[in-house]
Amino acid sequence: MEHVEFYKRFPLLVPETLDPLKADGYIETSEGERVRITIDASTHGTYCVDTVKSTLDVEELLQSKKAELDARFQQCASGLSFVKELQHSLVRTFALLSTSSQKKISQFYGQIVKECDEQVGWDRVESFDKKTQTMTLKLKDASGRDHSVYVDLSSNVFSSSVEESSVSMESTRLTRYLEALEERSEQLAECWDLLDDIDSTLCVLQPRHPKRHELWRRIAVTSLHTALIDVSPDRPFPKLTVYGPRTTTLPLNTRAKALRTLWSPTKSARQNIECILQCTLPSAQFDHKDMKLECGVCFAFVCEKETADQVCANDVCAQPFHRTCLAQWLKSKEDTRQSFATLFGKCPYCGGNIAVSG
Repeated sequence: MEHVEFYKRFPLLVPETLDPLKADGYIETSEGERVRITIDASTHGTYCVDTVKSTLDVEELLQSKKAELDARFQQCASGLSFVKELQHSLVRTFALLSTSSQKKISQFYGQIVKECDEQVGWDRVESFDKKTQTMTLKLKDASGRDHSVYVDLSSNVFSSSVEESSVSMESTRLTRYLEALEERSEQLAECWDLLDDIDSTLCVLQPRHPKRHELWRRIAVTSLHTALIDVSPDRPFPKLTVYGPRTTTLPLNTRAKALRTLWSPTKSARQNIECILQCTLPSAQFDHKDMKLECGVCFAFVCEKETADQVCANDVCAQPFHRTCLAQWLKSKEDTRQSFATLFGKCPYCGGNIAVSG
């Protein structure tokens, strides 16, 4: 069985014997980088740095940490466990191989390595890019979701797929940052359950490729209406806002206000929203090409993160616009009048009355 596991784990390293280990080939470290390795434990009777032969720079690197590595290697009970430990050792120390063209090593490098050695564990490190001095770690939350944690030693910041903002290494350590992310993931678990349900069953218009920190979705409701769903760990129910022609969105948003009392955690997102809005929602496979989504001025649905949600009040027209685009259009027309921050003018499409905050 050890032969099988060895071949699966290290397909590029060919063993002549497993006990004592004698092998030749390559070990992959990070970013798919391969290190030429020859191992012969038969000449030393134990696993140690001297049993490994490689390129000159790798051998120098291993010899520079010989005492520490030998203590680790001598605890290995088999050839397979030795190669695993050797791979982990190469991953965590390979970043020391630098050239004159590379950036100066971060002042936090030693602390990050120490934390990975003693607390975090190198098995959680997915990659290390020597050129950009960035490390990627994996974080699995209590619900089994995988998240990525990024350590940027060139900018001295931590970031992740869980939160949009980054955190300076001067304000926290990697271990504490990971603990905070685990707590945050636990807080957001129910929000993510709801968003995953929405993504799989409803026609999501935005965001196109949602990230975990994006706690909102814009969905298709009808050919003329969209709805913005905003979730928060501070509320047991989402916030729902419908956009579209004013005369038809008014009753829909009136119903949406009852969401606080009508939302049931035992029902799916579709069942809840359909019950509240009293309509049948399009499925995830719905073709929204026939929907009126694009701005009537710039012909885009999203412009600088702004959605075309300013809709002409004329139900026959119902043309959507970006607030900024419509305001600029009205300001260019001589017959537009302004009262405080609101512009009053004519719809670019149907000529009906239209207003927007400028």
